[in-house]
Amino acid sequence: MVKKLLARKRQGAKIGARYDRCGRKARIVESHRQALSALLEQKPDMTLAQLRDALELNCTLPAIHYVLRGMGLTSKKDAPRQRAKPPGHH
Repeated sequence: MVKKLLARKRQGAKIGARYDRCGRKARIVESHRQALSALLEQKPDMTLAQLRDALELNCTLPAIHYVLRGMGLTSKKDAPRQRAKPPGHH
C-alpha cells in the first residue's frame, strides 16, 4: 500500500482519504424525494409498496419509511385490505 501511495504522490495525485468511495450510495436521491412528496400530495393514502412501484425504486420498504420520516412525512404501512378492522366488526 505504501508503494501505491508513493506512486500516486509522484504522479501529483492526492494521497489523502478518498471519502467519495466510502460507504453505501444512497438509492433514494433528491429527485426521488421530490417525487415522493408530489405523489403523497396527490394521493396521501398511498402505501410504501405503491410509492416504491410508482417511482420504480430498487430499495426496501423501510428505506422509504426512513426517508419519509426524515422529510417529516408519514405514509400508511399496509394496503387497505390488510388493515385491521375497527373493534366490533367481524
